[in-house]
Amino acid sequence: MMPSHYERIGGAEKVRALVRRFYQIMDEFPESHGIRKLHPEDLQGSEDKLFKFLSGWMGGPQLFIEQYGHPMLRQRHMHFP
Repeated sequence: MMPSHYERIGGAEKVRALVRRFYQIMDEFPESHGIRKLHPEDLQGSEDKLFKFLSGWMGGPQLFIEQYGHPMLRQRHMHFP
């Protein structure tokens, strides 16, 4: 059996690093300013949720679903312009 994307990139540690870098880029790049304003000043909660979502999406533990249920991404993001 082929390893999951989660396993191939290095598991939880690497997924956390990916999420951390994603949000760093949002703070660094002017192109990200608009979407960054939609997030709270403190990104810890956002980082944690994205980590949990990506873990399951990439074939690792279904942390997001276990804590929050089905992601329903479209519904969860409909209130954003």
